[in-house]
Amino acid sequence: MKTVFLVIFITMFLLSTAVIDSTYAQEGTSSNLKLLPSQERIPRAKQPGIPPEYIIPSIVSPPSSILEERDEPPLPVVTDTPPFNTPIVSSLERGKWYVQIGAYAMAEHVENAVNRVGTTGPVVVHSVGTDTNPMYRVLLGPFSQSESKAMMQRVRANGHDAFLRSGN
Repeated sequence: MKTVFLVIFITMFLLSTAVIDSTYAQEGTSSNLKLLPSQERIPRAKQPGIPPEYIIPSIVSPPSSILEERDEPPLPVVTDTPPFNTPIVSSLERGKWYVQIGAYAMAEHVENAVNRVGTTGPVVVHSVGTDTNPMYRVLLGPFSQSESKAMMQRVRANGHDAFLRSGN
């Protein structure tokens, strides 16, 4: 039964196609259609990109939400006399995020990095080296995860390399 129905359907399809083709042939039209534009169009020039200062404005001073007093314990600060003026921390605050600007073994490089980022946000130095082999990470933070992503974009928009680091 299914075979008979299929044969009838195919036959009807082929006959209807032949009728349609003969109709077009009688009217003098072709089944090959060409599409032509209605008018000559000149391609538009590539639009210049939006400068980063319009997307993410550079920060002259940190937002007040970052500097607000929080009811959290302060970061542990190493009590040794630091070789530079930026606070040194021995561990990062758990659950918080930081924007790492760089890692340096020499104190003058740390100071240069701190001066480069200026007043972009709260700057801390995370000491990860030893007494004989010092290593210092220059970080902005602590922030929430969303604040740290926004801060990283601002730092990168100002031409600095940066990436996110979470507090352990």
